[in-house]
Amino acid sequence: MLHLIRSEWRLLLFGFLMTFFSAPGQTFFISLLSGEIRHATNLSDGEFAAIYSLATLCSAVVMIWSGGLIDKIGLKKLSIALVFGLATGCGILSISSGVVSLVIGLFLLRQFGQGLMYLTSTTTMVRYLEKNRGKSTALAGMGYAISEAVVPSIVVALLLWVGWRSSWQVSAVFLLLVMVPAILYLLQGHQQRHHQYLAQLSQFDNEPQKDSLKRQWTRPEVMRDKFFYLLMPGLMSQPLMFTGFIFHQVHLVESKGWSLSVWASLFFMYALVSVGTKIISGFLVDRYGAIRMVPWLSIPMGIGLVLLAVSSNIIGGGVFLALMGITVGFQSTVSAPFWSEMYGIKHLGSIKSLATSVMVLSTAISPIIIGGYIDHGIKIETLAMASAIFVFLTSALAWYACQVRQRSCPTSEF
Repeated sequence: MLHLIRSEWRLLLFGFLMTFFSAPGQTFFISLLSGEIRHATNLSDGEFAAIYSLATLCSAVVMIWSGGLIDKIGLKKLSIALVFGLATGCGILSISSGVVSLVIGLFLLRQFGQGLMYLTSTTTMVRYLEKNRGKSTALAGMGYAISEAVVPSIVVALLLWVGWRSSWQVSAVFLLLVMVPAILYLLQGHQQRHHQYLAQLSQFDNEPQKDSLKRQWTRPEVMRDKFFYLLMPGLMSQPLMFTGFIFHQVHLVESKGWSLSVWASLFFMYALVSVGTKIISGFLVDRYGAIRMVPWLSIPMGIGLVLLAVSSNIIGGGVFLALMGITVGFQSTVSAPFWSEMYGIKHLGSIKSLATSVMVLSTAISPIIIGGYIDHGIKIETLAMASAIFVFLTSALAWYACQVRQRSCPTSEF
């Protein structure tokens, strides 16, 4: 890994910064300011959750088209455009006073932050550092984990210092001042690397495609592949459950009788676990391949949900977050290499955009589903146990798909 860092530090740092500065579009960032936003716009918890989910749902739909731009537009130009898009979302949200401006601002945050900046980072690592796709994805993905660890404290300090509107404005200015020069510097000479990538694609096109895993699939072909639908639920369970429970974490803490400050302090431990898991999973992906790891991704989270259902002690909550951190660490490292192993790298942007849109869709519906059950008096313990059953079922489905795929492609990377 040290050799990889020394030789490819510019591209790795680019990927790291793209994930780190996607923070304004992530649930953990927006939720910290949600109370002030709701108060300023006279919205209830349920109304804000519905608006948030609507914006996220619109982002998921648009992502099917916008994600394909990664395959068509130069990396430097696209990355700068994404940074400006995210900064614009921060600016619009800072002056929002009604539902329309709130939806537009949240849509831009989710589209450019949660969606395209993260998608660009992971696609870049797999596309240009394919021989070390696991370790490079893990290193770049640390940006998100470190962001989760340090940004909340900064946001809370800004909120107390300048208020919620100025917090969004400061975020937009800082984003532009740091990321635009960083992209211009870190992607110097990238055109040469891209030419090498195009030459590699040309070699793929000229080779006999005896193994289906060596094919350079198009997105329509992926959508006709039955294994996409067998494996996707397992990949979707982590963002579905994580977003749903974290979005309603205040209700979770209150229903358990825990201290919110103690609960918040546990997220630093969660981030450390996630970072450690990313490093380990990066080595595992490069050695064993990403596909065979998919059935096991969400198992730690499933165990954590069972523990959350049966435990009322804050220690149980800490273990739940630690197990969630393991799943998040594995998921963020495995998912991008999985798509390249499964369907090739030529159309990786458009294929990953399809998968990302499904992931974003899951983060749109989970707050509404869990919030609806909470409103109808369903206990958080019952929801946690039901979620754990869902996780185990989707993991079993993914395991079955891998077994069938291995029998049909015995010489593949399985």
